[in-house]
Amino acid sequence: MIVKFNSNKLLKEKQRGIFLDDNRFKVIAAGRRFGKSYLSTYFIMTKAIQKKGNYFFVSPTFQQSRQIIWNILKDKSRPITKKVNESRLELELINGSIIFLKGADRPDTMRGVSLSGVVLDEFGTIRNPDYVWADVLRPALSDQLGWAMFISSPKGRNYFYDLYNSAKDNQDWSSWQFTTLDGGYVSESEVITARNELDNRTFRQEYEASFESYDGLVCPYYDRELNNNYETIQEFDTLIFGVDFNINKMPCAVFVKRGRSLHLVDFLYGSFNTDELMKAIDIKYKDFKKIFHTDASGTANKSSAGGRTDITIIKSYGYQIMNLTRNPNIIDRVNAFNSMMQSKDGTRRLFINKNLKRVVETLEKHSFDANGLPNKKHEYYDDVYDAMSYGVYPYATDLIGKTEITTKRYT
Repeated sequence: MIVKFNSNKLLKEKQRGIFLDDNRFKVIAAGRRFGKSYLSTYFIMTKAIQKKGNYFFVSPTFQQSRQIIWNILKDKSRPITKKVNESRLELELINGSIIFLKGADRPDTMRGVSLSGVVLDEFGTIRNPDYVWADVLRPALSDQLGWAMFISSPKGRNYFYDLYNSAKDNQDWSSWQFTTLDGGYVSESEVITARNELDNRTFRQEYEASFESYDGLVCPYYDRELNNNYETIQEFDTLIFGVDFNINKMPCAVFVKRGRSLHLVDFLYGSFNTDELMKAIDIKYKDFKKIFHTDASGTANKSSAGGRTDITIIKSYGYQIMNLTRNPNIIDRVNAFNSMMQSKDGTRRLFINKNLKRVVETLEKHSFDANGLPNKKHEYYDDVYDAMSYGVYPYATDLIGKTEITTKRYT
């Protein structure tokens, strides 16, 4: 059976140029909504049906692989599919090729397989990318002379940045840089709207695929004077809580909303579990309506005795929870947080009580690591920042009240 994919019909112009390139290793830096998932899908399908072998699609986590490409891959490959394994996310084609979906967070599970090709998606946010590529995946391609496609939005000048630049000078390598508009899926008016809402660095990175320097602070726009919070809690306020679930230290940010602005008015941080945190909140803010935005892992975490999950514990106190079904990408949270601190047009919508010393210290000192991600080695800063950003993210991205966004609400 001969199967051909018509790239003229299936792919946009810029995607097609990558698809038809003959180099063995391809590095693509692309803006948001460029069409990375469709390009990856058709590329790995074409290669797999042309040559029997094993093929990996690798994302930062196994769950992200499921979310990014699994349904698209199943749908588009249906005419050439022989067998599908839903639990292991494996797809066998009619010629015997197998496409495996993998997570880079467990790199040693990818050892021992001879590969004919691999797609590394969102490579800019993979942790320890040099180990994942050079130690695990590159050797697996050698006996088959397999190919590799690295595709991601830039995330600072990290290993992906180095790979992108080195590809320009290496034989059998090629690299591209495309903006969101180049993809042909997002309108110019939408890009202009994003330009007006986001800070300069975020816009250049996310929409223009620019490799922005992330050496320095996670929150570069925080200003003690301009982001001061002069608000106090009023009698009929609804309190908004951002919580990062941990086993030992439980950080909790407390906000009030004024128009489109958020004001951080209190921060709780101590050696208590979820149940103890809820009791403290119940005592301190007994007469206020409360909304919680939390780490999505709370549906599974059990930080208290009795086998109850964190979410179950909050629910038992009668509090409202508005949780995204999964945590946003770390850099997405950073970008959203910074756009509230100061958007491109200078508007500030996030204000901090400067008497909260732990918070101010975090905002002024929390830095990125070598991979362009918030540094987890300083647990204090990372915990405080996560709690704040979980509370801020839904309001920065206008998710609240949008019916197309799936949320979990418990009352």
